[in-house]
Amino acid sequence: MFMLIVLVQYILPKPVNWERTYSYKDKNPYGTYAIYQLLKPTYANELKLNKNTLYNINAQDSSEKSCLILINERINLSKTDLKILYKFISEGNTVFMAANEFNGLMADTFHLNTTLRSFTYYLKRDSLVKTPGTALKLNASNYKKDKYTYPLLCTDYCFTNYDSSRFSSLSVNPDDNAVLITTKISKGHLFLMSMPDVFTNYFIVNQPNRTYAYSILSIITANTKQIIWDEYYKNFNAASESFLKLILDSDALYTAYLLMTFSIILYMITDGRRRQRAIPEIEPIKNTTLEFVNVVSHVYFNSENHKFIAEERVKYFYETIRKRFSISTQEISNEFITAISELSAYDTKLVKQLFTYCEKLKNAETIMEYDLIELNRQITNFNNKSLR
Repeated sequence: MFMLIVLVQYILPKPVNWERTYSYKDKNPYGTYAIYQLLKPTYANELKLNKNTLYNINAQDSSEKSCLILINERINLSKTDLKILYKFISEGNTVFMAANEFNGLMADTFHLNTTLRSFTYYLKRDSLVKTPGTALKLNASNYKKDKYTYPLLCTDYCFTNYDSSRFSSLSVNPDDNAVLITTKISKGHLFLMSMPDVFTNYFIVNQPNRTYAYSILSIITANTKQIIWDEYYKNFNAASESFLKLILDSDALYTAYLLMTFSIILYMITDGRRRQRAIPEIEPIKNTTLEFVNVVSHVYFNSENHKFIAEERVKYFYETIRKRFSISTQEISNEFITAISELSAYDTKLVKQLFTYCEKLKNAETIMEYDLIELNRQITNFNNKSLR
């Protein structure tokens, strides 16, 4: 059943995302992928993507006139951002902001207020697409005869208040309320628009009135060589209030999160108890090799078979010499003694004494306990002081 549900969900077409992101990489209806792809070849020689604050934009090379485009559902700039914005425009650059609402210090400075002209909360999306909404027109003399009608799917905010002594209207709705205003600040220009939806994919791709957006872009990008597209002042870049915000904002992740939580609780209630008895501790097997060697050596020693022990000790010592120094022990000569002394850095007299003593015990018929102890002492001293 689970695999069947997964398969059905995989086969079903994904629902259209109608969220207003205004992001340059989103191909959903309210993304701006289409208009972003048209900017460089049509309206500017150079296109830059900004993902930082206005301060970083101002720090860039300003030798060429630039046009900053900021499109979002609402814009709320800080005091520092507004100061940098003034400086950027004063240097001869252009700033275009399109938003349904202008809040904060910017709204207070320019006395901005926007209002939604048509309330469409109770209409379905199909009705919003088919029902005509606002009709816009540009005030320029060469555009006065043209009207651009948009359906109700395009939110038709307009400026109901702005500083008319500073701003002039460039575009109006049927009620003659401005939707696009502009002002000159020193050498540059500031453009404000209350309908950002006209730049989204739905109203650019296969929309007969898309020339309205093209005309606005032609006006704001006049005499500019570079366009800066802003992605910093967007809703999806707002600081998250909780580390669970990503999960809670997605229906699929939220459902999976609840399912995981209830599954863990159910497991703790039903299967959380211990099901088996405690596993007894088993002690690891002891290494009795040393004990065995100790027992065997005591047997030989107590039996006073010193001759056999000495032969085995010498045999093992010679085997060690062959492996350590790569020298044959078949003939104990002066050259052999000298080579061992040089390789081990052990005194030549002591080396000669050691091997002479070993050969003596090998050829002796009987060996006393003292001889065995002396043999072991000399071999031990050689092994401890040898460099190899």
